Amino acid sequence: MADDVLTDRRSQILLLSVAAVALFLDGLDGTIVNVVLPDMAGDFGTDTSATSWVVTAYYVMMAGLILIFGKVCDAGALKRVFTVGLVVFAVGSLACGLSATLPVMLVSRVVQGIGAAMLASSAFMVGIRYLPKSMSGFVLSVSVLGIAVGSAAGPLLGAVLAEFSSWHMVFLINVPIAAVAAVVAVRVVPPDAGFSGRGFDIRGAALLFVALVCGLYVLESSPSHGLDTVSAVCTALFLVCISLFVVTERRAADPVIKLRLFRSRGLLSAMFLLTIVNMCYLGCLYLLPYYMSTVMGLDSLGTGLYLAIPAVATLLLCVWVGRAADRIGNRPFTIAASALMVASMVAYVFADADHVMPLIAGLVLMGVMWGLGGGTISNRMLDNMPDEDRPAGASMSSFLIYLGCAAGTAMFAGLFGFGSGSSGTAIGDFDAATFLDGFALACIAGAVLSAIGLILSVSRDERRGECE
Repeated sequence: MADDVLTDRRSQILLLSVAAVALFLDGLDGTIVNVVLPDMAGDFGTDTSATSWVVTAYYVMMAGLILIFGKVCDAGALKRVFTVGLVVFAVGSLACGLSATLPVMLVSRVVQGIGAAMLASSAFMVGIRYLPKSMSGFVLSVSVLGIAVGSAAGPLLGAVLAEFSSWHMVFLINVPIAAVAAVVAVRVVPPDAGFSGRGFDIRGAALLFVALVCGLYVLESSPSHGLDTVSAVCTALFLVCISLFVVTERRAADPVIKLRLFRSRGLLSAMFLLTIVNMCYLGCLYLLPYYMSTVMGLDSLGTGLYLAIPAVATLLLCVWVGRAADRIGNRPFTIAASALMVASMVAYVFADADHVMPLIAGLVLMGVMWGLGGGTISNRMLDNMPDEDRPAGASMSSFLIYLGCAAGTAMFAGLFGFGSGSSGTAIGDFDAATFLDGFALACIAGAVLSAIGLILSVSRDERRGECE
C-alpha cells in the first residue's frame, strides 16, 4: 500500500487535479440540468411529472450504485472504477446531448448516472489512497471545493449555454472535460494491486437497487395518478425487495448496509435528517425553474441568475462553517440549517407572480441553509458511528444524499401534479394560477417535512450516540 503513495510533486498535482475535476463534474451535473428542464419539456412536449425522471433517473443510479462501487473500490479496483467512470460519464453525457426524445434522454441519463456513481464513490478515495497522509486535509478541502464550485457554476453556466446555444450543450460540455480527465487518470493513477470479489453481497445490492427504483416510481406517480396497476405492482415489488434485503443483509458476511447501525437512535436521527434536507432542497430546486418560466416569464438566462443565488450564499459560508464547527461542534449549525429549511419552504408558499421578495428570500435562505448544514449534517452522522464503521461512513453519507435527491424530486413532482390537477399537461399549456396551486402544495409538504427534520436536529445530540 505504501508503495502506491505518490511522492513526485508533478504526479501529486495531476492526481489531485483529476480527482477534483471528477467531483466538479459531479457537482455541476447536480445543478446545471435544472435550469434547462422547461426548455427540454417544451421540446419533448411533456409535463413536469415526466421530465422529473430526467433528474430522478440520474439520482436513482447514484443512490442505488454508490455503495456497490464503493465496495468494488475497497476490493482492489479503485483505478478501474475511477477511469471507467470518467469514460461512462462522457458517453452518457454525449448520448444525453444528442437525445431527440424523452425515452432516449432517460436511458442516456441512466448511463450518465452510472458513470457519476462510479466517480462519486472513487474520486475522494483516489486522493486519500495515493497521496501522503500529510496531505489528507488539503485533499479533502480541494475535493469539497471541486463539488462546491461545480454546484455553484451549474445554474449560471447552464443558463448561458441554453441562452446562446441550446440545452443540448449542457450535456455536451461534459464530454471533452471527462475525456481529458480519463486520459490523465490512466497515466497518473497507480495501477490496482488486484481485485478480490470474495464475499461481495451481490444479492443485497440487487435487491436494494430494485427496491429504490420501485419505491421512487410510486412516490412520483401515486399523488397524481393514484394507485394504478403499475403503481400497485411497484409497491408490491418494493415491499418484497425490502423484506428480502433485510433478511439478506442479516446473513451476509460483508453486507451492503450494516443493519446493526440502525440500533442507534442518534445515528438513525442523523440519517433521517440528512435525507430530509436533501429531499426538500432538491425537490424545490427541481420545481423552481418551471416557476420562473411559467409564473415569472423568465428565459433560461434569467432563471440561471436567480438559481445562482443559493449557490453563491453557500460558497460564502461553507469554509467558515467548516472551521467553526471544528471548534464548537456540528449541532448548532445543523439546528440552524434545519430551521432555515423550514423558513425557505414557507417563503415559497407565499411566492406569486406579483411579489418577487418571497422567492428571493427562499433562495437566500436555501443557500445559507446549505452553507450551514451541507457538511455539518453529514459530520453529525459520522460522529455517531462506531470507530470501526467510520471509513464506510462517507459512502453511507453519499448514499443518503443521493437517495434524498431522488426521493425529493419524485415527491415534489408528484405533489405538484396532484395540487395543480394538471398531470399529463404539457409545460407550455400551464397558466400561472394553476402552476401556483401545485407549487404551493409541494412547498407546504416540504415545510412539514423540514419541520420533522428540525425536531430531529434539536431532539438528539448525535455526538452522544449509543451504537452497539
